[in-house]
Amino acid sequence: MSALPWPLALERYSQAHPQEVLRVEVESEGETDLVLIYRGYSSSLRRPTPPDPEVPVIPPQARFLQLERLRAPYHPEHSQVLALYRSWEEVRAWLIQEGIPVAE
Repeated sequence: MSALPWPLALERYSQAHPQEVLRVEVESEGETDLVLIYRGYSSSLRRPTPPDPEVPVIPPQARFLQLERLRAPYHPEHSQVLALYRSWEEVRAWLIQEGIPVAE
């Protein structure tokens, strides 16, 4: 498997782990966004989500801020956090451990 851009690597992980929802906070074009990734699909909680699932919600140049792995199904008021990553280095190490190569 070739290395994936980091947003696609997160979607790949979520495809293989339907019991989890990934809640990712990113910064793009000077604005923050909160994105949920579930079963390989991304959806923005703060901006319109493109209707075409092939259009990335998180642009590859977006700056990573934080990721939470949550138990599915997602419920905003009763989320069970499985893991919290505050640095990209932590996320990258976790994805590599899961067998998902990430492009630099």
